[in-house]
Amino acid sequence: MSGFLVLLQYDFGVLLRSWIVRFWFALTVVGGVIAVVVSTYYFDDTSFLMSWALVMYAALGGFVVLVISTSAISAELPFLGDAVVSRGVAPTSYVLAKLVARAVSVLAMFLVVVVPTAFLMQAQALNNDMDGLGILVGVGYWSFMLTVLVFLGITFSVVFSNTLVGVVVLAVLWYGALAALAFRYAGSLDQHGILGGLPLVLQGKSLTIEVSTISALGVVALLVLPAVAVRVFNNRDL
Repeated sequence: MSGFLVLLQYDFGVLLRSWIVRFWFALTVVGGVIAVVVSTYYFDDTSFLMSWALVMYAALGGFVVLVISTSAISAELPFLGDAVVSRGVAPTSYVLAKLVARAVSVLAMFLVVVVPTAFLMQAQALNNDMDGLGILVGVGYWSFMLTVLVFLGITFSVVFSNTLVGVVVLAVLWYGALAALAFRYAGSLDQHGILGGLPLVLQGKSLTIEVSTISALGVVALLVLPAVAVRVFNNRDL
């Protein structure tokens, strides 16, 4: 446990010093401010505006998340072998520390901006139709998706020694999955239909079957991926 905590603290420090993390967090704050201002001066439904904000985060922020997660282990492979051989790093603790640190950091960057933005929009917008519980469900649902993406990225970081290859493969899978979700749940191909049932979720009219089905698949991924990552990392020749 002590080794895990040291590795966890080390990886948090790496992320805090990362210019990519700092830049994306600053950009997210700016986006949140813009969303609140737009909802205050324009008569669009807040569920429509917030849904597009979440979709944009999944598209743009998703790429940042997959980069910082897919590079987590592969970028350190050149010197990691010596650390493992010298018993300075325990393989299982190392992988689990990466999983926890990257997931917590991604969720913190997301929640510390998106939650206040959503509730400020609800309080100050000209045409609010969001419900408090609906906001929590929608934000929780998006947090769940981002956590799955982090776990996928760490697993790909273990499987692929080349960071660029891992990023490209995961990007194809991630954006392909987003396109499949949009195709499956989009009512039409206009700016309203492409959001699917997300505005209804934010309005407190969540589509229980759809959300629970996708969440169940995500739970399986969250349980399976750490075990796969640890097993592959322990079996690979460093």
